[in-house]
Amino acid sequence: MILKIAAAITLVSTLLSFTAGEILARVSSHRGFHLWFFLFLIFFEALLVLAVFERRSPIFGTIFWKGKAGKNLIALTFDDGPNEPFTSQVIDILKGQKIRATFFIVGQNAERFPGSIRQLFDEGHELGNHTWTHEVLPLKTPAQIRDELTRTSDLIEKSTGSRPTLFRSPHGWRNPWVNRVVRECGMVPVAWTLGVWDTDRPGEEEILRRTLDGARDGCVLLLHDGRGLEEGADSSQLVRALPKIIDELRHRGFEFVTLSEMIGAEPK
Repeated sequence: MILKIAAAITLVSTLLSFTAGEILARVSSHRGFHLWFFLFLIFFEALLVLAVFERRSPIFGTIFWKGKAGKNLIALTFDDGPNEPFTSQVIDILKGQKIRATFFIVGQNAERFPGSIRQLFDEGHELGNHTWTHEVLPLKTPAQIRDELTRTSDLIEKSTGSRPTLFRSPHGWRNPWVNRVVRECGMVPVAWTLGVWDTDRPGEEEILRRTLDGARDGCVLLLHDGRGLEEGADSSQLVRALPKIIDELRHRGFEFVTLSEMIGAEPK
């Protein structure tokens, strides 16, 4: 998939570079055409790569990824669930710690575990939209993106009576239409501050170390209770690390909030 996206980026940037280079070449009586073409090719390709793959990039529209410092807030967010038995284990840990978190739901996983969605909602957690298939979005059309979002939001609303107001793209990748479609569907596009690559299963102590090394005031922490559409994905390392993460962050003075609460704490 990355190769397909890269090929598309190269094609678009080449066309844009050729057009810009030709215009400049005509203005300058064809002097330096090849140089202009090469420079614009590099510029547009770099710009498109940044826009597609950099989750925080504002090129395709603004996105919330970090809270303001000074409030000592941190938001726990979990992607790719539900995935049992690990989602329920995460819920139990958060209940014992009296913490509400934000879970970004994959529609097909929710279809497999409808009871988990209701349990998350009943425990007061926030449910966000993470597409229906967890397929990356850069090569999808606006209609396809809308379908991914709508099917997932419809299922969550059917299960809980409440419709998601937050959306996070798989891997944080976007194209020029994602933000617009997300907002038309009544949601806010969000990313994250710190990801610790827990889906690589590096061990609970490494997950803990990466989290504590990177956590800062206003941090949106990305964790996973699932792994894409992988059935039976092993999130046990995250489950074992989570109580230690919470205890240490609390010891450092952090207050845990949902992502919407963090967004609401932003100055208007």
